[in-house]
This record gives sequence, structure tokens and C-alpha cells, in this order.
Amino acid sequence: MDETRRDMDETRRDVGETWRDRGETGHGSDETLPSATGGSDDLLPYAVPERSRDGRGPGFGDTGDTGASRPGDAATLRFGPGVPAEVAKRWSGAGRRRRLGRRIAGGLLTLGVAVLAGLIVWWLLRGGPGVAVTGVSVSAPATTQSCDTTVRLVGTIRTNGGYGDVRYRWRRSDGQVSGVLSESMRKGQRSVQVPLRWTVKGEGTLHAVATLEIVGSDGTGPQASGAFEYVCG
Repeated sequence: MDETRRDMDETRRDVGETWRDRGETGHGSDETLPSATGGSDDLLPYAVPERSRDGRGPGFGDTGDTGASRPGDAATLRFGPGVPAEVAKRWSGAGRRRRLGRRIAGGLLTLGVAVLAGLIVWWLLRGGPGVAVTGVSVSAPATTQSCDTTVRLVGTIRTNGGYGDVRYRWRRSDGQVSGVLSESMRKGQRSVQVPLRWTVKGEGTLHAVATLEIVGSDGTGPQASGAFEYVCG
């Protein structure tokens, strides 16, 4: 019995020394060491609590609780002073500004390419000298027309191939005059045909003449005529 007591006392001294050694070196772990309780002959497992960074409280995983450390709590180790919050905020703001700048630059580049492409297409289709009429002619049926018929005459307007609108009107020998009409000429288009339908009814004869007049900026321009014969009865 005396030997058992001496063994118990030695065990308690060993545990105390071990605890002091751990406090001095600051190494916290979850090792389980044997410990003796006063007045008992049984040995119970003893969980060594983790020590905090300043050595005054629970272990590295302490969240502010005042209670004893729980065995198995994870310890988070950090090395170096870290990045100050102000510096991290500046880095984050600079990154956002750079991304925004790249988006704006990309949008402007895309817009510039689209505008340039539109200008090129416009120049190809409409650029160059404006349209100018170089000649006019009218074709009419050569055969005599019979009773109650509609005659189709065709006027041809020739241009220099420029882009623009050509204005014209038809004047008939019976006194009818069309309003001013317009034809849009594409770049490179050198001629356009404009038709006229003339309906004649009843008995009698008619020498019908249709005149195609080009209406220029001053109200005048080239002109040409075509005629057909109508006989009924």
C-alpha cells in the first residue's frame, strides 16, 4: 500500500512538471496524459487544454468562451502580419476600376468598328458623284391600236452611274399630265425604265403622243416622246 501511495505521488509530480513544461514552451496539443485524483486509487484520463496565443486562456480555437477547452478543437495557425484591411480595400477597388475600364474600352472599340463598317458600306453603296441624267428615250407600239385598248409605253432614263434620285413626269397629248415622280438610283446603276399606261375607248381615230420630261433642280431637263395610232369604227 505504501508503494502504491508513493507511485501515486510520483505520478502527480510528473503530471505537474509536464504541465509546467508545456506552459513554458507554449506547445498546446490534445495529448491525453494520465492524472491522479486526490483520495482515489484509480487513474483517470486527463485532457490537456489548449493554450491561447497569450497563454492566458483556452487554445487557438477559442471564440471568446470562458469555459474549459474542448478536446479535439482545431487550431488555426496564421503566419506573418497579414494584409491590413485598408490595403485590401484599396486592392479590391483598384481591381474593380480596372475591370470597369476594360469593359468601357471594349465597348468603345466595338462601337468604333461598327461605325467604321457602316461608313464603308455607305460609301460603297452611295458614295461618289451624284446622279446626272445623260439621256432619255420613249418606246411605243408601232402597230395601230384597235377599239377600247390600253397601250403601254416605256420610257428609259440613262445616267452617269451616280447615286441619287431622278425626278420626272409624263405629259400626254390629250392634255393629261402626271405629277412629279421619282426613281432612286443606286451607285453604278446607269439606266432605269419608267412605264406609262394609256387607255383609249370609243369610236374614232387618235394620234397619241406621250412625252417623258426630266425635272431638274431648276424645273427643266432632257425629254423624249413616243407615239401610237388608235383607230376604231
